[in-house]
Amino acid sequence: MFAALSEKLGGIAERLRGTARVSEKDLDATLREMRLALLEADVALPVVRFLIDEARRRALGAEVAKSLQPGQVIIKILHDLLTEVLGGQRRDLDVSRIPSVVLLCGLQGAGKTTTAGKLARLLRTQGRKVALTSVDATRPAAREQLQILAGQVGVPYIVGEGETAEAMAVSALDQARTQGHHILILDTAGRQVVDEALMAEIRAVAARVEPSERLLVLDSMTGQTALTIAEQFHAALSLTGCILTKTDADVRGGAALSVARSTGVVIRYVGTGEKIGAFEAFDPGRFAGRILGQGDVVGLVEKIQATVDREKAERAARKLKKGEFDLMDFAEQLGQMQNMGGMAGMLKMLPGMKLPKDALAQLDDKPIKRMQAMIYSMTPKERRYPKIINGSRKRRIAAGSGTSVQELNQMLKQFAQMQKMMKKMKGAKGRRMLAQLAGRFGGMPGAR
Repeated sequence: MFAALSEKLGGIAERLRGTARVSEKDLDATLREMRLALLEADVALPVVRFLIDEARRRALGAEVAKSLQPGQVIIKILHDLLTEVLGGQRRDLDVSRIPSVVLLCGLQGAGKTTTAGKLARLLRTQGRKVALTSVDATRPAAREQLQILAGQVGVPYIVGEGETAEAMAVSALDQARTQGHHILILDTAGRQVVDEALMAEIRAVAARVEPSERLLVLDSMTGQTALTIAEQFHAALSLTGCILTKTDADVRGGAALSVARSTGVVIRYVGTGEKIGAFEAFDPGRFAGRILGQGDVVGLVEKIQATVDREKAERAARKLKKGEFDLMDFAEQLGQMQNMGGMAGMLKMLPGMKLPKDALAQLDDKPIKRMQAMIYSMTPKERRYPKIINGSRKRRIAAGSGTSVQELNQMLKQFAQMQKMMKKMKGAKGRRMLAQLAGRFGGMPGAR
């Protein structure tokens, strides 16, 4: 998401950093570039005009003129503007009532049912007692799909009784209340197009269950159409927010800026991939930083906390300390990296990592998957004592992992070098090396 916009605006911000003087002519040229970047990203024209006019007004103020680093001040202005357009502050769900109903609506194909499962999983990991239900009276398959998803994410599915969506919703809410669930996520029926029958059904359901949150699930790849869909649902339901899906496939990101600014329907969550865990809360300030190439360290830390298996990480740390880190530990760490979005996903969230789009595209995770395949094709003894891997064993491992003996030799050589380096890190000498490394990178917490 925002890949094209981030590449353009990030380049503009990079040129402005450290600029000692920004004339009105320089500002006009910068804003022209910014206008083109926003239009190419499929941002609605009224939103583009607001951003450009407001950026110019603020940049021509006394704050920039008096600043010793006017380029940095303009970047701050752009960051603040993008944050405002994207909704300002991060807003958590209103779940003060027990049970609180979170109603999901949207068109068919937007990923609504999958999003219900992803949201349930996220809330469950936050310690909430969550239940799922579907009130799609016309498509039994949709109800069955959500029931399967509920089992996958480890939350109960409530079967609402009745022939109509309204009756199902009331029944499910009564059961959620009786069973002591904190949150009931209610998935409504979708349609190919927005029609009055759909709106009447959703209005009837909302009137009976009085949801705390009314969230529209939007396919980010629909571009400008997303704005029209959001306006129609907002007029019928008075939405409290929206969830953008398929943001990993939409490189432009214009829908996010357009919907939030034009309708006032703020983005609450984004789906970032097909996996059930590829889902995160939307923080306008941090996403604005990503667009301008400033990274998102907080987001990276949260992703690490959410995806890294703490027990495995602690076991690996103890082995590292003792110099006993083996190939199985190495494979597990490669898997943890995969869960965090791979090398490219992590680099994009680090500040100052301004890598060309082509370079990021080349950072695929195929080599990591090949290394994992090679390690999983070994016996437990081979993983622990790689020195016993002779020619015949190598041929067997290469054949079992779909790789070549040459690739296996390269991986084993790299691992041997890593083990050698780890042994050097033990003791006082290792601490001195860490201290030198910390000094080189501007200091690292705990590197004393």
